[in-house]
Amino acid sequence: MAPSDKSNKDQATNASGDADLAQAYRDLARGEQAATALESNLSNLESRLDAILAALEAKEDSQSSTPAKIDGSSQVKSSAGLSAKPQEGSNGDAAEDKEDAA
Repeated sequence: MAPSDKSNKDQATNASGDADLAQAYRDLARGEQAATALESNLSNLESRLDAILAALEAKEDSQSSTPAKIDGSSQVKSSAGLSAKPQEGSNGDAAEDKEDAA
């Protein structure tokens, strides 16, 4: 009876090994499907980002091709810088006025 017990164990081991192999194959196939879906989504996202970048670069190029707008914006920046200086001085003057009052 010992040989039949050994053959039953071998058959059970082979059956479980085959089941494990089948499960591993199913898991691998599922993983490949997930990877394919991720690659597709990443390609779609990349094309969207490329389109956004191209639109932003086109907008930047159109703004840089009009020097009047750039000169106007630099004048606004310089006048804003000048207006900021008196505000700082007025704050300092206010502090001096408080010291004089004390």
